[in-house]
Amino acid sequence: MKKALLAIVAVVVVAAVALGSWTAFADDGDNDTTSRETCDGRTTELSVENEDGGVEVSFELQSAAPGETWSVVLQQGDTTLLEGERQTDEDAELDLDAPADENGSDEFTATATPAAGGEPCTATLTR
Repeated sequence: MKKALLAIVAVVVVAAVALGSWTAFADDGDNDTTSRETCDGRTTELSVENEDGGVEVSFELQSAAPGETWSVVLQQGDTTLLEGERQTDEDAELDLDAPADENGSDEFTATATPAAGGEPCTATLTR
């Protein structure tokens, strides 16, 4: 009976330690906010993440074809974080990352306009 009780206590202790370790590693302090939208048959994802003491903004656009040229603008409030032309990769994706001001506006906007003409895709989020 004593051996069975000791075995149960040992299993409970090991489980508690494992759960505590997993929780410590799972909670890495990152605070992600993500907005997913569709635009003219395309999908967009705008996310803001606290990372290594700073803030990073990421924008992804899944388009119809590789090699498309897009005019893109990433903004934090009225501040432009990134602006220029980019092309979709071999998977027809456009991926952008830019650092943001930790103490700046909580409003983020990504606008991608196809160079070949068409409506711009705009994604927004507030964190």
